[in-house]
Amino acid sequence: MRQAHECSGSNRTTGPTLKSVLALTTACAVFLLVGLQNAAGGSGTVTCTDAFSGTARDVLVPADNFCSLAGATVTHNVIVGERGGVGAGGFENPARLTVRHNVIVQAGAEVDFGPLGETLIGHDLLARTNTSLHIAQTTIRHDLFAYQPGTVQSDALRVGDDLVVEGTPPGNEFVFDSLCGTAVGHDLRYTNRSVTLGVSIGDEEALDCTGDTVGHDLVVSGNSALAGFFGPSAIEVGNNTVGHNLVFTGNTAVAGGYLEVSDNTVRHDAICAGNNPAPSGDDPTDGPNLVGHTNTCG
Repeated sequence: MRQAHECSGSNRTTGPTLKSVLALTTACAVFLLVGLQNAAGGSGTVTCTDAFSGTARDVLVPADNFCSLAGATVTHNVIVGERGGVGAGGFENPARLTVRHNVIVQAGAEVDFGPLGETLIGHDLLARTNTSLHIAQTTIRHDLFAYQPGTVQSDALRVGDDLVVEGTPPGNEFVFDSLCGTAVGHDLRYTNRSVTLGVSIGDEEALDCTGDTVGHDLVVSGNSALAGFFGPSAIEVGNNTVGHNLVFTGNTAVAGGYLEVSDNTVRHDAICAGNNPAPSGDDPTDGPNLVGHTNTCG
């Protein structure tokens, strides 16, 4: 089997190249799946369809199966097949999960880490179309890439380099995201996505969401807030601390929905342009952004 570094995500890849990164990840995952399924038990490979709490080199969760990895140590990769799932840190078993390389999640699969216990991913978390990511009390030392996910919900998440959410899953009428209490070492990019139930990026009024900390740029661009099951939705960016620029451009909301950029602290520039409607607060307590240089976001 090839070594781990040949099938890893790239370092600090952002929006325009995300699709190619995930395409490479899929090819690598397919290769690894075949290798894992053919591997002997003594190789340190585990195929999990229920629970595993020991030590293994790789863990494979086959399609349409769920595996609890609370208490496990995986020295290489965790690979979750289509419509499968992986969990750790739940109320029943809050034991720590350590994955020293990547967690690779195929289309339609689910990740449920936290809120109790801790999860450490030594390299990347890579997720494909219509995945559901519920991530709390987790450290990802490099990148989180989610391409066309169904939902990304985070709390007490730490990402060493980039957190990238891009694109809309086809045929999914229930798209919702909340990025709360999350610390990102480099860029947080949320782009080219349509939500039907809304998105909160650090806005404290939504679901007790607390602000995020972004070391470099926070980019929210090309997104649409559509009408869904509960009516018109919103894109809310609030109460975040941004080390360089906040960019909120080309976003739209249907009639009755809204866009909000408020109460953020930005060390350099806050740029809002090309949005329809213009960003505005939805609550009397919403205040202006505190910006070090240029501010077009209010």
